[in-house]
Amino acid sequence: MKKIRTWGLLAGLALLLHGRLAPAAESVPLYVYYSDPTFAAGSPGSLTDKLAAWLTQRSNGRYQFVATQLPRRRLELMMEQPHWPGVVAWANPRWFAAAARQSWSRYYMVDANLVASLRGAPLEYVDDSSLHGQRIGTVQGYIYKNLEPLVKDGKLSRDDADSELRNLLKLQQRRVPVAFVQASSLPRFRRQFADLDSWLYLSARPRTVFERAFFTGPNQPELLDFVNRQADALLADQPWQDAFGTCKLVLPRQSGATDAQRKLCR
Repeated sequence: MKKIRTWGLLAGLALLLHGRLAPAAESVPLYVYYSDPTFAAGSPGSLTDKLAAWLTQRSNGRYQFVATQLPRRRLELMMEQPHWPGVVAWANPRWFAAAARQSWSRYYMVDANLVASLRGAPLEYVDDSSLHGQRIGTVQGYIYKNLEPLVKDGKLSRDDADSELRNLLKLQQRRVPVAFVQASSLPRFRRQFADLDSWLYLSARPRTVFERAFFTGPNQPELLDFVNRQADALLADQPWQDAFGTCKLVLPRQSGATDAQRKLCR
């Protein structure tokens, strides 16, 4: 009995030591600066919350990703620091002045800015001349490629709201004739508006098609390597592609996508 007790004590001590020696998962902020519910941390069905859990599970105990909301201005101030921690999701280097100083992953999502109007007064987008004379529902603070020179020249006008949802409501109420809507927002809007497709018209050609990626500070090579591998896995993960809900919206509008972007959707 004495030997059994001794072995039991030794086994318990070994388990205790193993627990103490096993490294704890490193907590990693997964930053998102979008305030719309599709991406905003803590929103019902937030893709960022789901992505944080997915990345944590994929790391096998190495990382604990925490979805973290951060206003765009605070994010840009943080990026000025040489050793900021964590990962930013859903980004594109074209959208950040300090992009060259950051470390970018491969793309894992294709998205698009769709040109929306009413079925009773549909607008078919061919190029930006199609928008001349229009008052366009846009989101305050968003930078739309090549739009500002047209606004400055008086060829069109922006009618800013604080969210895409507000713009969609303005369009429905005929307060604007045209609005820009991200393809990634459409699944959420279809859940919110059961009759959406009966009154919303989407031009066959999107205004822009773009990719989304992760980025980290330049001092996190192991973390960058990890998210790079996960970017490839996300492209091959059909449930995630269905959750993004963008490829099926971008692919039929092939005139607005490059061959590389279409390849990412396959």
